[in-house]
Amino acid sequence: MSNWVLDAKNISKVYRSGPQQVTVWQAISLQVAAGETLAIVGASGSGKTTLLNVLGGLDRGCGQCGCIVTGK
Repeated sequence: MSNWVLDAKNISKVYRSGPQQVTVWQAISLQVAAGETLAIVGASGSGKTTLLNVLGGLDRGCGQCGCIVTGK
């Protein structure tokens, strides 16, 4: 059994409007262990809040992605 409290594999986010699409980020994988501190940094509009929303289950990623939260 692993001690990961968050295990995200190959998550991507794309917004589509008709024939246009904007890729926010693509194929992100990360694992966070119990007690570990993580900072997500980037320029304004780079997708930090969108990433947190997907990791927290408030939004959906695209394609064959998976995010498992096992922490308490």
